[in-house]
Amino acid sequence: MSATFIKEVGIQEGAEAVIETLKSDGVVILKHGMAPSDVAAAAFDLEQYLRRTPTGQGAFYGFNTRRCGALVAKSKHFADLATHSVVLPAVTEILEAHCDCIQLNLTQAIRIEPNESPQFLHRDDELFPLPGERFETMVNALWAISEFSVENGGTRVIPGSHKWPRDREPQANEILQAEMKPGDVLVYLGSVLHGGGANHSPAPRTGAVISYNLGWLKQTENFYLSIPWETARRLPERLQRLIGYQLHRPNVGWVEGRDPLEWLRAGRPEVMAASDALTEDQVKMVGEAMADPARFAAHF
Repeated sequence: MSATFIKEVGIQEGAEAVIETLKSDGVVILKHGMAPSDVAAAAFDLEQYLRRTPTGQGAFYGFNTRRCGALVAKSKHFADLATHSVVLPAVTEILEAHCDCIQLNLTQAIRIEPNESPQFLHRDDELFPLPGERFETMVNALWAISEFSVENGGTRVIPGSHKWPRDREPQANEILQAEMKPGDVLVYLGSVLHGGGANHSPAPRTGAVISYNLGWLKQTENFYLSIPWETARRLPERLQRLIGYQLHRPNVGWVEGRDPLEWLRAGRPEVMAASDALTEDQVKMVGEAMADPARFAAHF
């Protein structure tokens, strides 16, 4: 039986309630994730960029939709949201079973203007055509900066579709629309069918996506170009690592063989001494091999 509503949890229920609903439904609305004063400040910060952003040039991104990225560099409020005290632990719990560390996949403001058509339903994890049995590679948090309604293009989503066979076609009666107040956030798995709604209202609908993925995947947004290193070095360490200044064991993402933050803090030297960044199992195996070379003779 198809779901008849998108489940909501309160901010006071914490990350566990978000995780539980994500596992069962693939999508959840976290109520009051941002304080009203923070929503207003974030909206003010976004306005200076969105009003200068042209509408899209493709059916997927929308001919009447404005999008801009690098939000963590454009506004302190979005930098804070990227490390939200409920959303980030929930996302980490979902993704960390398949990676050493998670990272930001993209940060994007989305303003759906009046007369925009509905977006084609899709799964975001189709960006990564991994072979074999699927597992969760991405979790998204869509923050409502303005009110989301059926009339103004509230995001369309199908709860439970993360459990469907990939060739199953959606039915119209299975599609729900996220209705949210400013400050609420729609959290959904990358395997869930969703898409922007049609805006039949006279006013735009504004949201901001902060998306996370496995630390060994390519990021959809190129943060190394969208966020200058001079800006990146002033960000909090947790956020620096989330945008990509981190090593994913074993030895993925290094600069001169070192953790990118070490390189950044050292003044971006041309050369450094390479240093191992191995998993715990690899460290154990190397240690055993060094202690008993005869046993591992075939490896030397």
